[in-house]
Amino acid sequence: MKKFISGILIAAMLTSVLCACNNSENQSDTSQSENSANSSQQTVTTEAMAAQITTQPATEPNYENTNYVAPILQKNQKYKFEEISLDEAATSSGYSMSDSNFRISEIYENGEYLVVNVMYSNYNSTSNFCAYNVIFDLEGNMVANLSNISLNEGYGKSGQICGIYGDCIIIKFDTPIRSEEKFALYNLKTKELKYIDSEYSSPKIDNGVIIFGKNEENLYKYGALDLDLNEIIPAEYDELYLASPKLIIAKKGEKYGLIDYNNKTVTDFNYKKIINFAGYASDDYFKYWGQIDFEKNINKYTVALDENDKVVLIDKNGKVFDVNLEIPEYNLGDGRVVAQYNDKTYIKNREIVTDTDGNIITDAALRGELFPCGFVNGYCITKDNNGVYNLIDNKGKNFYTNSADNYEISRFYSVDQNGLFEVVYNLKNNDEKVKTEILDLSGNVAYTIEDKYISPIGKGMFKQLKNESYKVYKVIAE
Repeated sequence: MKKFISGILIAAMLTSVLCACNNSENQSDTSQSENSANSSQQTVTTEAMAAQITTQPATEPNYENTNYVAPILQKNQKYKFEEISLDEAATSSGYSMSDSNFRISEIYENGEYLVVNVMYSNYNSTSNFCAYNVIFDLEGNMVANLSNISLNEGYGKSGQICGIYGDCIIIKFDTPIRSEEKFALYNLKTKELKYIDSEYSSPKIDNGVIIFGKNEENLYKYGALDLDLNEIIPAEYDELYLASPKLIIAKKGEKYGLIDYNNKTVTDFNYKKIINFAGYASDDYFKYWGQIDFEKNINKYTVALDENDKVVLIDKNGKVFDVNLEIPEYNLGDGRVVAQYNDKTYIKNREIVTDTDGNIITDAALRGELFPCGFVNGYCITKDNNGVYNLIDNKGKNFYTNSADNYEISRFYSVDQNGLFEVVYNLKNNDEKVKTEILDLSGNVAYTIEDKYISPIGKGMFKQLKNESYKVYKVIAE
């Protein structure tokens, strides 16, 4: 049995894969028993258990049906590639999409919504500038224009989102003086607006709680509010992040622990790193990356590193289990570090993916990439020393291999929730020429375009930059 040997490894990122396999085998990965197959062999080292939580801002997902595996459609599946109109992002604010001063600077998917970042800049008038967010549903229907909400509340036009959870968002209103910034909690369905007290600075909604900061006696600390704006965690921590819909990663000094929504310590502050239960180490970036749904891809276990770089498992109640695995903190890296399928927990470091017994899942090194990813929606991209990309499932089954003779692969994106992934090619000896393919897990090509980049948003949606403004497209199975 191969074992993972810790050491300083080189940075890595994404890859892809393909081959036919039946849908029933794929979907079987989503079922999980309450007890991990490894648990009977593990020794409990910390008996801290989560207290009964009376304040529960977020809804706990059904742990029996988590860790989503993207579907495998049949061979010869046909697709439509359609633009989703975002015209209302301009017209609802009195602009036109054809106005050269107007542009969509970014688009990302969050839950059931598309968030569109807009900029309007008239270079002949420095006062005629604004940057605001518009929210659409996944069919392209406008849900809210933060510019208009900001104006209606008596502020400037640059209304911005500071996080989104379900139907709730935090709005940052456009004020001329930074120290007088105003924030409010807004419900996209009911249109209810609740202002957040100014003592809670830089509030940001994160999976059902609102993280805020306070500067007291020149010490900046973090706490949390619930969705009724009650203070549930006092501002006494150096960092706060959501670990799961019932636990929070908190930092005191140089050490991390887990607390519940009643500010009770659930896992002691003994760790130099704790990964959240969605498996991501780099929280903010990947939350907007659109490749994963928090509540569908949440694990029963996450991992933490103690001061000796020893890995421990932590369950959803904060209970700690020993495993025979060491990983230097640097090697834990970015991307989706932890994933659980078939009652096995997989851990990605910067070059390889192992299980918690140290068995190597793939020999292929994830070298030379910016953001290495582990298993996302059931699949993992690998890249070997010869530059060959593969897409594998958690059993090691190879779904796609690409080593094109006439092209060099420049980008490879993980499988999204609809079972689609993207491969971007450079023509050899000509970096400016590219080809982009969108494929599914059965090898069907959903879309091909020459000389242009298209980037995945998630849930079968893709964005493309045209004339300095983004457009968004949806791939639909016919």
